[in-house]
Amino acid sequence: MEQRIIKREAYHIQVYEIVKNQILSRKLPSGEKINENALAQSLGVSRSPVREALRMLEQDELVVPSSNGLIVNPLNVENMKDVYECRMVLESYAARLSAAALSAEDLARLEEYVNQAMAFHNTGEAEKVVQINTAFHDGIIEGCRNAHLKTMIERNRSLSVLARTQEFSAYKRDAGYLTEHMGIVQALQQRDGDLAEERMRRHIRGDLEFYLSQVEKKAQA
Repeated sequence: MEQRIIKREAYHIQVYEIVKNQILSRKLPSGEKINENALAQSLGVSRSPVREALRMLEQDELVVPSSNGLIVNPLNVENMKDVYECRMVLESYAARLSAAALSAEDLARLEEYVNQAMAFHNTGEAEKVVQINTAFHDGIIEGCRNAHLKTMIERNRSLSVLARTQEFSAYKRDAGYLTEHMGIVQALQQRDGDLAEERMRRHIRGDLEFYLSQVEKKAQA
């Protein structure tokens, strides 16, 4: 572990954030066993804050119990479908609401995210593409101005980022999904909630269909 615990912040929160970042960046890959003792030693803390942090990660479903102890969620096909189906419902409606609420500055930032993601896509920097794409989706969600909707989406957020990371790390895609992002931005710029919702839903469904098609190809190989 590169990061270290500092004394002025609650230890279990720091452990939680460190391990969460390790999972979402795939430094702790899916299916990896979580070694509580090794984690405590590497961070220079007792096992108590590590256990509390792992309970929090289990609530996020980033780690799950197995016959061999806690492991990083391997996100099988059914799990992935569940995550994307939730996103289709919740994020699409957030896009509808954001069409009326985002400022000109917000919209310009979303457009810049698409341009940045395209640049990183062209240079094959998948991790940076995931980071920018996550910021893109977060920007639309934040703009919906509906606290309850944002809370519901937040509950699914960690798994959404993990699913996005796994998809990008496992399968190379053409840039069509970024063209879809720009189409969503254009609908938002037009203040067309119906179109923004439709395009977001189609985009997320396309992500799921791409993932499922790649899994099927792998199974047939």
